[in-house]
Amino acid sequence: MRVHHLNCATQCVHGGRLFSGRGGFFHTAEMIAHCLLIETESGLVLVDTGLGCDDIHAPKTRLSWGFRTLSNLRLDLRETALDQVKHLGYQPSDVRHIILTHLDLDHAGGISDFPDANVHVLQRELQTAKATGGWIHQFRYRPVQWQQHLHWATYQPEGEQWFGFEAVRSLQGCHPKSS
Repeated sequence: MRVHHLNCATQCVHGGRLFSGRGGFFHTAEMIAHCLLIETESGLVLVDTGLGCDDIHAPKTRLSWGFRTLSNLRLDLRETALDQVKHLGYQPSDVRHIILTHLDLDHAGGISDFPDANVHVLQRELQTAKATGGWIHQFRYRPVQWQQHLHWATYQPEGEQWFGFEAVRSLQGCHPKSS
């Protein structure tokens, strides 16, 4: 099994000492949206998507004002998962599954770049993201990034134990690549 590490959004966060513990208060900390691309027998699996192409083209409508202001984003199409998948020699349709750790805007923005992929997420996370909320909710979740997606698989936090982790289970329709 091959795993590719992708940077799917660079953030140059102001107040770097608060985030990295280094430099002065006005130091800028560079952080990335780390995503994984995994080769399996069932096609490619993308763990989180980072920002998507539409986020880069229309940040004012796709990303919250607070996030844009605090993160000081580097809006670069080359950092989208879609561009990196293509650069590795794959087609967008080769991404069959997207596993979301959560639906925050810097983890789910690229869902729309892979319209045929099955998106796997905890049921409670999807319910929370769809609920209306205050300004923090609007800062984190941007339904415009994912509400049009058709293929969802939701999960309850249940499963077997694995190396001390609880609730481990196979993804629906996804099997590891055999060597």
